[in-house]
Amino acid sequence: MSDITETGVPPLDVRQYDLPLTSLRVGVAGSGPPVIMVPATISLIEDWSTLIQFIGQKYTAHFFELPGHGGSTPFEGGYSAAKVTQTIGDLADAIGAERFSLLGFSFGGLLTLKALQQHEDRIDRVVLFSPFVTNKALRHSPAKLALLKSTIVALRPELARRGMMSVLKNPATVSIIDWYMRFVGKFETAADLSVRLSGFSSSTLDVLLAQVEHILSAKEEDVAGPFATPCLFGMSVHDPMLDFNITTQFVNEHFANVHEVRWDWPYHAAPKPPSVADYNRDFAELLQW
Repeated sequence: MSDITETGVPPLDVRQYDLPLTSLRVGVAGSGPPVIMVPATISLIEDWSTLIQFIGQKYTAHFFELPGHGGSTPFEGGYSAAKVTQTIGDLADAIGAERFSLLGFSFGGLLTLKALQQHEDRIDRVVLFSPFVTNKALRHSPAKLALLKSTIVALRPELARRGMMSVLKNPATVSIIDWYMRFVGKFETAADLSVRLSGFSSSTLDVLLAQVEHILSAKEEDVAGPFATPCLFGMSVHDPMLDFNITTQFVNEHFANVHEVRWDWPYHAAPKPPSVADYNRDFAELLQW
């Protein structure tokens, strides 16, 4: 396996694409075959800039912010996974890609699989990086799952969501939500979560709640194959958020062609943002596959 050097790391360009369902903020790097990178929960381009540039060393990487979050405008009528999968196809059309590859990380894996179900005839390959594939894979205790579900139900009324926005805007109380997401939700991020939560808009809160509800209810059959598209699957055997064995079993049952890479890190998401050099050292196989 040859090493990938820092030479030729492409710059990151941020673009806005006006699509049928949303105006999408997209980070773009590279000039090779197109890859659409499907984001994890409440991800911003700035969170993943070095990953975008890393992928851009071989491909043209397109990383978008979920509609209703960051610089992407909300869907009319509210967020849904079905609208995201349509938007992925619309983005491919907008960049002139008759064919493209998909890369999904964490809870973006669920959206990646939904997009594969809809667009498989256009997709060359799929990369699933520590993907969420079914609620059975969540490594949460029954008590924590019950608490998360009751929280989602409690926040469905508009008045409750307004109250939550007040909590998020208050420096004295946002730390409580930070603790709740990390301790109960086992949420991992290299970003300052309290700062990120304080900057939430009402549409971002709606997107987060819709995603968590989708995650808690997602069944294997919702994203089942069989898929003929080649799949590169990478995950830590010690992932603290998602069960490695359940995830691996799903991938191998539903993809006919799987190349598996195993890591032994004790985290789901890196505790600090990796540099392009870090990605080149630890994830070179993503570009050589």
